[in-house]
Amino acid sequence: MSGKSEDEQIEVAVPAPHAGAAAADAKTSTELAEMRGRAIQQQEHDRGYWLTLRSDPRLLLWIGVMLWTIGVRGFEAQAGGAIISITHFKQRFGEIDVEGNYFIATKWMSALSGGGNAFMIVGSTIASYILDYTGFRYLILATTLLNIASVGIEFGTTSIDMFFAGKMVNCIAIGAYQSLCTTYVADISPLAIRASVIGFCNLSQCIGPFIAAIMTNYTAKWDNDWSWRALICAQWGFAGVAFIGQLFMPESPVHLVRKGRYEAARKALGRMYTKPEDADGHLERIKLTLAEAAAEASRTEAARGGGTSYLDCFRGTNLRRTYICIFVFVAEAMSGLGFVGSYGSLMYQYLGISDEKSFHYLIGAQVLSVSGAALAFFVTDFYGRRPMFLFGCVSITVLLLCMAISGSVDTYSATTASVGFYTMFNFVYNFGLGSGVYAIAGELPTSILRGKTLAISISSSNAANTMWSFVCPYIFNPGYGNLKAKIGFIFGAIMAFWSVIAFYIVPETRGRTYEEIDELFMNKVPTRQFKSFVTVAEQRASEAYTAEKKEMNMTDV
Repeated sequence: MSGKSEDEQIEVAVPAPHAGAAAADAKTSTELAEMRGRAIQQQEHDRGYWLTLRSDPRLLLWIGVMLWTIGVRGFEAQAGGAIISITHFKQRFGEIDVEGNYFIATKWMSALSGGGNAFMIVGSTIASYILDYTGFRYLILATTLLNIASVGIEFGTTSIDMFFAGKMVNCIAIGAYQSLCTTYVADISPLAIRASVIGFCNLSQCIGPFIAAIMTNYTAKWDNDWSWRALICAQWGFAGVAFIGQLFMPESPVHLVRKGRYEAARKALGRMYTKPEDADGHLERIKLTLAEAAAEASRTEAARGGGTSYLDCFRGTNLRRTYICIFVFVAEAMSGLGFVGSYGSLMYQYLGISDEKSFHYLIGAQVLSVSGAALAFFVTDFYGRRPMFLFGCVSITVLLLCMAISGSVDTYSATTASVGFYTMFNFVYNFGLGSGVYAIAGELPTSILRGKTLAISISSSNAANTMWSFVCPYIFNPGYGNLKAKIGFIFGAIMAFWSVIAFYIVPETRGRTYEEIDELFMNKVPTRQFKSFVTVAEQRASEAYTAEKKEMNMTDV
């Protein structure tokens, strides 16, 4: 029996006089919040490229912290490939051939490059799994500390085995950076510049190799351990600056909303957007987007208790998203990027370029990489993701086949042409394919599975790069396949196949909010209709924006 009197029990049972009015007010408040969320979606549609860049500098600052962080991946890849071609490193840790020249054994070349890619898979997979529980900020801080410690192992190495161990630990951190930074940037990027900003992840990884190439040109001439150690300790510069920025960066509002921490998400958005009303509107927009994603997830039994598994990426309409993301990311490896990035200096040397000049060519190649990625930053959001990716696949196919054909002719002119085509690869790849890969794979996954889908996609690319890292030295090295520039026949044929498949499966998502992209996949819209299909979310956003404008005008009057 309850301890209350009968009168008290009756009083509790009777609703308050204004309960119905309160419920009505709550409903109105909910409807207004949804209208604000949809209106902000239309505002995102209407804002131009340059206005968006000027509107919220703090948002760009936090994006910049992530872009700087991921830059270490490109630096490490270039520095790692350059170190094994530096004379003093070869003398310290290599072997000597019958002619008295020092070299790094092919098995170690394969292990350093292939093993690094394998451990990047480990880092990316672990990070995306932990992300659901810890969020971005603390996880990426821990990753940076791991990066700093591993560089210390490489710097103090006394054997090739110790160098290998340090590099593998470093690659775990770098693999985590790849998925974490790309996911964070994709979560918070404004619609009008989203492809450019996500594609900047590629540009960041081009700036690192450019710096590494310039350093190598100078340090490789030093006749002591600093000729290669300077390249290693430079990574502390990337990590130190990144760590300072990460200490102050706000948590991803998408992660906070997923966890039901709406007030924390509001505060995080307040640190990103200049106008408070924009921050509030984006909070409602995120709620709408996650509600759409959760509705689709419930059909496939995903998002149980707010958590997700890797299997969810292969259920329902997420399967289509995942295989497209895997396809575009694996294009990196299949285009020969890992080969060019890891063995650039050696390839020049095998084509008859002196050691000193090979480093000069390497700097030129990295200038072209940065130029191509920078140009893509300005045009991707204007021309779209699909045209840029298709252009990249086709142009790389032609370039590689031209390199292989000229490499089949044993004349000075033909060799010069091969060097030119090999160098131009850096511009063509980063303009058409490199930036497009990140833009497409960053946009297509549903918001609740973005981290895991990117981890799967990046891991697939790293797995393919691992395979090529072990195989390529045996294909182009003298004493084995000795194909040299003719390796272009292999990668060119693969990219011809990739170009055809891309035409049928890679959709256009330019100008689409994440909610609209969810709806397109839920409705199973054919690939070539993505650009023209009119979504319900698009119509509702336009109606809400018009209604809000009318209400504001009436208030002003």
